[in-house]
Amino acid sequence: MKYQLLSIIAISIIGAMMIPNAFSEDEEKIVVLDTRSGVIIIEFFTEDAPNTIDNFLELVDSGYYDRTLFHRVINGFMIQGGDPNTEISTDDLDYDYDSGFTFKVDSTNWGTGGPGYSIAAEFNTLEHDRGIVSMARSAHPDSAGSQFFIVHQDSNFLDGEYTVFGRIITPSSFETLDIIANLETGNRDIPTELGKVEIIEALTVPKSSAIPFLDQHYGIEPHFMQYAFTNKIIEGDKVVDNTPDRMITQELFDEVKSSQESEGGGCLIATAAFGSEMAPQVQFLRELRDNTVLQTESGISFMTGFNQFYYSFSPAIADYERENPAFKEVVKLTLTPLLTSLTLLQYADIDSESEMLGYGIGVILLNIGMYFVAPAVLIMKVRKRN
Repeated sequence: MKYQLLSIIAISIIGAMMIPNAFSEDEEKIVVLDTRSGVIIIEFFTEDAPNTIDNFLELVDSGYYDRTLFHRVINGFMIQGGDPNTEISTDDLDYDYDSGFTFKVDSTNWGTGGPGYSIAAEFNTLEHDRGIVSMARSAHPDSAGSQFFIVHQDSNFLDGEYTVFGRIITPSSFETLDIIANLETGNRDIPTELGKVEIIEALTVPKSSAIPFLDQHYGIEPHFMQYAFTNKIIEGDKVVDNTPDRMITQELFDEVKSSQESEGGGCLIATAAFGSEMAPQVQFLRELRDNTVLQTESGISFMTGFNQFYYSFSPAIADYERENPAFKEVVKLTLTPLLTSLTLLQYADIDSESEMLGYGIGVILLNIGMYFVAPAVLIMKVRKRN
């Protein structure tokens, strides 16, 4: 009887120790990025990008992001990190009597690193507003791995093209974001003061213990987190709503996106011509599509039909651009008049279906004139002279 009682007590103690751990594995978490410029607190949209979040948390727990850098900084746009090629070690430090410790690093491969695998995209309707955390990727939608970016100012031309999976949630997090985003940069948007963009440590914290943990370790007062967990944030002396914005309805999003994703991406020809999905020309095309064309039923109908036509030939052209630099330059020159004509829509006040049709037909006719009528007239004049 005595041994049975001891066995029951032992089993009870072991069970009591294991049960909280079992629950903690499934408990919602936040991530703390402790940087040289301050702390960034990230919470997640678990229903919108569950697989992306699981991957991010696993990398954080493994120490993957420790001692890496925000290697790409564009003020007014975003800060990007998560590349293991940017990891800093003591071997990367050099000492000079006049300037002290400096970094001696080779940055040629920064922006190309990853965990050795890629994850499937989880595009959703969350908008790329200030403070949003999203996965960086290459041209293929399913090419994200470990690199991520934090939006500095609203960049809604990225909506639906990158996997939004989190956001920063405290005033101090936004202050850190601003500090990093305002740093001077050099070639390829790499910050000149690398010591200020280092992630010293990244760690996960269960939401249930986040408030006392952050207060004790980082001095973040409890009321900031209490507001954050209820979709509110303190701005100055006011408490404002911080509910994340979403794009047009999910049904409309799926209708337009289905044809694009089935073919492997968005502006394939422009992306190949200008070298990156982050190129201003590509961003302009996406912003025009999302913020102007897709705001009307006629625009949606046009894009649905256009996608079917465009993706019948664009992958082949984009591939040939990558293989032939001369052809790439020709395409770039060819796209320039089109991009110039499309800027007219930025200055148009389109509030109705008829206005969308009118401006749209006008731009189409203008491009027909530039690309077909004008060359034909020129050729005819040359032939007459001969």
